[in-house]
Amino acid sequence: MFQFMGLLKTLGVVIFTFIAASFLLGFFNINNIAITVTLLYIFCYILTGFLAPIWNPKTPYIASYIASLTLTVLNLLFAVLVLDIMVFADPMDINRGLARNTLLSLFVTFLWVKIVKWKQGKEHD
Repeated sequence: MFQFMGLLKTLGVVIFTFIAASFLLGFFNINNIAITVTLLYIFCYILTGFLAPIWNPKTPYIASYIASLTLTVLNLLFAVLVLDIMVFADPMDINRGLARNTLLSLFVTFLWVKIVKWKQGKEHD
């Protein structure tokens, strides 16, 4: 059964981590914005793929997909409403972002599920 609270926990931890890491990068005055944003996104979507199956063990892939999709939409809305960047003007960029982010989260979830099943198999042997 899908646990909505697990999804909210995942989103909350990832958003808090994103804000804290952004603050630290700004505090240390790292000026290369493209590398900074890329590393933040990669770290946050890997964290999403790692946390989603922990708090939703019965439906890890659905939880990872919904969490990464929600984060991507929130990032796009933040870019449009706060930063005034017209990201909705190019549908291919939206498609590429959605595919890349969900693929990264689902890949990490797949690896996490396989590692957990492998460790559980080792414990029973």
